[in-house]
Amino acid sequence: MLSRLLSERLYNELFAGGDIPFLTEIRLRTDKPLSYAERGVYKKMQDVVVGKDDIAYTLGIASRHSMYAVNDTLSKGYLTCGQGYRIGVCGEGVIKNGSLFTVKNINSLCIRVPHEVKGCCAQIAPMLDKVGNTLIVSPPGLGKTTMLRECVRLLSDKGHNILVLDERGEIAPISDGTCCVDIGDSCDIASGIPKIDAYRYLVRSMRPDIIATDEIFGRAEVEAVTDIARCGVKVIATVHADGIEDIFKSEEYKGLGRLIDCYVVLKGIGEIDAIYDRRELERCGR
Repeated sequence: MLSRLLSERLYNELFAGGDIPFLTEIRLRTDKPLSYAERGVYKKMQDVVVGKDDIAYTLGIASRHSMYAVNDTLSKGYLTCGQGYRIGVCGEGVIKNGSLFTVKNINSLCIRVPHEVKGCCAQIAPMLDKVGNTLIVSPPGLGKTTMLRECVRLLSDKGHNILVLDERGEIAPISDGTCCVDIGDSCDIASGIPKIDAYRYLVRSMRPDIIATDEIFGRAEVEAVTDIARCGVKVIATVHADGIEDIFKSEEYKGLGRLIDCYVVLKGIGEIDAIYDRRELERCGR
């Protein structure tokens, strides 16, 4: 995918020394050095300056040369381009009727590189066997989605019917109607559907045992997840936070504290810092 997404010049420069084992991000900024993240550590290629043509090339490939066709996600600050790749977009906002309508004069791209790491959930597999509500917590870029994807695969292979709510096409990327990663045989994928709509309609119509969703954000999504759990459907999800203290102190997210049975906190890419059981937290006065 990267050989298509990047201009030939940038691709050849980036991989001149061979493969980059754990490439997680590539950043293109007009008239600035090409930079990338390897295992979360950013590196700049000072001699490789990104030009407007390089950004235009990547946008053309990602949008299939029709920015109008991708304006729905562009107006939300990102593009998806198959196989789990997501591109963050910055430029000049165009406001229409008080809302962001589109982005023009794009001058900065953040290409997120997906990974499929089987076995990364071995440490929490015993807790997954209990099928409790599970929340994976970390700052951005530490592998929450990768771990969530592997949890889905393990639970799916055990025969649980899982509804994957994949609004941004990152958990279970679809290409021509086919999932590009292994998520087991018992998954249904709602790709590109706003999470609130999926909560309202698909949970009832698909009758899942478990829903899996990435990056719970804001009170509306917390309330929707809480309602789902109240109906007896288990939840496995991720959230951006430094740790569980952020969850319990936040007015928007504290509702999750009454819902989640198991918290998995990451400290580095794919590295688990701590696992908390709700009963243990309650005994400690949480």
